[in-house]
Amino acid sequence: MKIKRLYAGFISGLYLSIQLFGGVLVAKATEEVPPPPDDPDYYLQTFIITAYYSPLLGQEHYVTGSYESDIYLNGNGTNGADGTPVYPGMIAAPKTYDFGTKMYIPGVGITSVHDRGGAIKPAGELGNSYDRLDIWMGAGDEGLRRALGWGKRTVEVMVYGQNPAVAENVYFEQYLTVENFFTQTFLTPLAFPNDLYYGNEGEDVRKMQEYLVTWGYLSEAKGFYGSDTAQALFDFQLDYSIVSDPEELGAGHFGPQTRRKFDELIGNGGPAEEEVKLQKGRSLMSKHTDLYEEENLFVAELFLGDSGDSVRQLQEELLKLGYLRIQPTAYFGETTEHALFKFQQSQGLVSSKEETGAGVLGPRTRNILNGIITARYEAKSLMAFEREELEAGRLSLMLPDEMLASLRKED
Repeated sequence: MKIKRLYAGFISGLYLSIQLFGGVLVAKATEEVPPPPDDPDYYLQTFIITAYYSPLLGQEHYVTGSYESDIYLNGNGTNGADGTPVYPGMIAAPKTYDFGTKMYIPGVGITSVHDRGGAIKPAGELGNSYDRLDIWMGAGDEGLRRALGWGKRTVEVMVYGQNPAVAENVYFEQYLTVENFFTQTFLTPLAFPNDLYYGNEGEDVRKMQEYLVTWGYLSEAKGFYGSDTAQALFDFQLDYSIVSDPEELGAGHFGPQTRRKFDELIGNGGPAEEEVKLQKGRSLMSKHTDLYEEENLFVAELFLGDSGDSVRQLQEELLKLGYLRIQPTAYFGETTEHALFKFQQSQGLVSSKEETGAGVLGPRTRNILNGIITARYEAKSLMAFEREELEAGRLSLMLPDEMLASLRKED
């Protein structure tokens, strides 16, 4: 009974120290949000932020399977590129940020740039939408756990520059400890409560592999987590933007973000096979020139007299649907207006040219056209997926009996 009271008291305190803000779990700490800076030289910038750690001999787990390969992936982890000894929260940033640049990172605190990295590239390189940062999370199993727990996040950061008036205040250890306890205690994943590592074997590995087989990433579930499983997981992670390159921490590892994505797809009704096929098919479309297209949706109204790429796209859609009889010109003239009106008539949006919105790409017409584009894009994605499965020998082509009889006659 005493233990239950202590546990209840601890949980009550935990709830008081945690708030849910915008659907994101945030640990309350008095140091978490810095006071508004007096220095007008700071600015806000969005970064893609990952984490790294220093491997130690004798760890229980290694993300790549061995101490040597984790060293190769993370570096020795004793000093930053400018010679500063590593410390929790230290930042690796692209060369466009000087050593000593101070930043406030939510969940980490105020810390500084002292390191570089082969995969830490600015926006536009390695497929990055924003500049990349890497945060040192510690050493050994504890550092690895924190790094995998952080995963890959897109975060808005205060950048102060080399400002000696801004003092470092790193508190990420407290933040991650509270957040991880709450997540592991109350938000345990439905299907996979624990990470799985390269070299593991058993029923949990087999269960994970069975999903990968069902979704077309793996050919067989053997119950052993080898290089084929790591590659299949990496392909899955690429398709769902969990990682972007094989050198990233967590690539091929069945960690928190990948487990959460599995749970999201599995849900309460079994594997979401159709969604996985669509996602995988989207990544395969570029291999097939007869299927490839971008899912370009209309976002703005278009009127008589407009011109540009959006008008050309509208004309291309009307041409595909059989309402436009001329080749796209990128100019919204009377011919395009009439073709759009005929399309609107076919969809029951207008009945005469005098009605408001006739011949105009407004919200309702846009929604219907976007629905047609999405349906076509998804159909091509599924075709790309099934074509790949056929080529790999994983999908059997089922022919109706009457077709089989016809083929026999031809023989």
